[in-house]
Amino acid sequence: MLNDTFNKSELLRTGGTVILGNTAGDEWRRVNEASLSEYRDHHQSENYPPASLAVMAMFEGFIAKWAKKWGADSLIDLGCGIGSKVPPYVRSLSDVIPYAGLDPFEENMDREYAFIAGRLEDLAEMNMTSKFGLAIFATSLDHFENAHDALKLTPSVVEGGRAIIWCGVHDSAHVAANYAMTRISEICRQHQSIMSRTLAFITYALATWPRIVLTLAKRERNLKAGRPLDKLHFHYFTEAKLLALLSEVGTVHEFARCPGTNSIFAAVTIPPNAD
Repeated sequence: MLNDTFNKSELLRTGGTVILGNTAGDEWRRVNEASLSEYRDHHQSENYPPASLAVMAMFEGFIAKWAKKWGADSLIDLGCGIGSKVPPYVRSLSDVIPYAGLDPFEENMDREYAFIAGRLEDLAEMNMTSKFGLAIFATSLDHFENAHDALKLTPSVVEGGRAIIWCGVHDSAHVAANYAMTRISEICRQHQSIMSRTLAFITYALATWPRIVLTLAKRERNLKAGRPLDKLHFHYFTEAKLLALLSEVGTVHEFARCPGTNSIFAAVTIPPNAD
């Protein structure tokens, strides 16, 4: 049920659930609902690859750093997923700073944290009694139909338009680094002796590298032509395009690439009525 007034303090105090409703159109539903099966596999069962958990741990540290710098008194996670537990990238932090998650899918409505079932676009239309201290976009920015407009809405729900962003980018160098680091880590876990590791690395290079080269070339052609890389996202950022977008809507205080991955962490403040 969509209410005219949204009471942040009451939601955080009770840890309950608020249902805003979802006014999204058919195209939004087509793209985002295609990801639901993957979300159920990962979010509900917390079946995350070790490499993803490592990036989440680093992202939590990045959030904590800027939450302290900005003196944030609360967190709103814009795209928290459908899991019933607090997401791993804020699990420790939520014990210190009041946390609420927002997600458009009405699944697992009885959660262990304050939950808003709805979209940022709908929350921004409400009369908020007080704003959150900091917004988090954790791999969710590329799921908004218009990422520019979504970022511009941040000051409507967050004091000072403060936002922390984790986004995967699609530059071939970053994608290759992410894939290689993940596979090398797996080989090291599975093979303990120098001999078996050496053979595994040689097999990996001979059997896999030609396919990776061809796959990356195809990705580059699609990116250059503006074609989607899959059916699950609205946007496919490169590092340069992401930085340009964030710089256009606000002030970028930090823009850091997570080593060995294709993940970018950014801290941004967005003024009201940003162009």
